[in-house]
Amino acid sequence: MMEMESAFDMLAEDPSGQGLRQLREELFEMRTDVKRAMDAGMTSDEMAVARQVMAAVDSAEKVAERVYDTLNR
Repeated sequence: MMEMESAFDMLAEDPSGQGLRQLREELFEMRTDVKRAMDAGMTSDEMAVARQVMAAVDSAEKVAERVYDTLNR
């Protein structure tokens, strides 16, 4: 069974910023995948969900940055 590291663990005690960089890369990939799907065409209901996903990804990035800053002062 593969062990998953939590986002919190990735950000804690991370003076190099490697964990934050990794999270940002994953969020960028999510954003890119959703954008690609939006560009390919969606129903209005699907587009509404896609916009919510994009907003959630943006929020996740902001939270990750704040948590990183707080834990690595």
